[in-house]
Amino acid sequence: MKPRVLAVDDDERNLALLTAKLEREGYELETARNGVEALQKAVSFNPDLVIMDVMMPQMDGYEALRHLKSREETRYIPVIMLTGRAEIEDKVLGFEVGAEDYINKPYSLQEVSARVKSLLRMRALQTKLRDTEKVAALGEMVDGIAHEIRNPLTAIGGIARRLYDHETDPQHRDYAQWIIRSVERLERMLGRIDEYKRILVSTLVKGDINRVVSEAAKALLEIIEGQGKSIEVKLSLMPDPPPVNYDYGNMKTAVFNILQNSVEAIEKTGVITIETVPEAGDTLAVRITDTGIGMTKEEVRKIFNPFQSTKFEGAGLGLTITYRIVQDHGGEIEVDSEKGKGTTVTIRLHPARS
Repeated sequence: MKPRVLAVDDDERNLALLTAKLEREGYELETARNGVEALQKAVSFNPDLVIMDVMMPQMDGYEALRHLKSREETRYIPVIMLTGRAEIEDKVLGFEVGAEDYINKPYSLQEVSARVKSLLRMRALQTKLRDTEKVAALGEMVDGIAHEIRNPLTAIGGIARRLYDHETDPQHRDYAQWIIRSVERLERMLGRIDEYKRILVSTLVKGDINRVVSEAAKALLEIIEGQGKSIEVKLSLMPDPPPVNYDYGNMKTAVFNILQNSVEAIEKTGVITIETVPEAGDTLAVRITDTGIGMTKEEVRKIFNPFQSTKFEGAGLGLTITYRIVQDHGGEIEVDSEKGKGTTVTIRLHPARS
């Protein structure tokens, strides 16, 4: 997805110039004319960065900044303050309230663009660090969960199966079967946890990404047949892609998890397109597009969180595992989705250096 920038200024000309410049550079822009409107847009638009004028009607930039930094959902959004006041006290006040940067008017649009890039780069690094810490903590947590659950679960499942085999009352047999199905669901969850533990470290060797994608696609066809859905799988692989450093098993798991989600997102009929394509910046992309139910922006934002799942079945670890694998390979993963229209997931990897 494009980085989102919220530009706040009561001067329509300044707002138009900022918007035109940043949209040309590939950002998604939203605008506000005062501090009150900025606070509303910060929640609804969920920007990656805010550029805000100081002197505005209804609520000035300093007051809006105080509100942004006091709210849990907006306090980590970096803010660049724009001001015509050059006094050092004004800048100190802005930094004390929580601004990440300050630009004096009149300003150069090139300077604003450079500051935006710098802050977004820093925010991406901070987000990656937080995610890494979260994933590491999850590893310890799920190990404890698996240990505590496995033994009593084995006993419950064994007893339920014996009851089912020897019970003659139909209703009691139904109860026992319900327990067995619940135990099997928990056993599948433990299997995903064990899978997560196995991929915590990847052993990287040079290989052909098309091989991984082809094998994952073959495994997908078996899943589709088992679910009785009418899904067309289109495979488009670039010829002779440059080799990448990967752990074959882990990367296949990452791609397959995405494909499995695509199947689950398609209710009855649809298309899944799997591509490997070159991209700018010396990167190789694996792009998976489905015509499923799609997701809202809020669902996309949370999609890699552990145990985040909109499905009734499953442990909600599949895409967390995928995220960790891609991260372990030095790659990036991006999700673009629209409710009711479908989803595209892109994994970007860097070619192996000889």
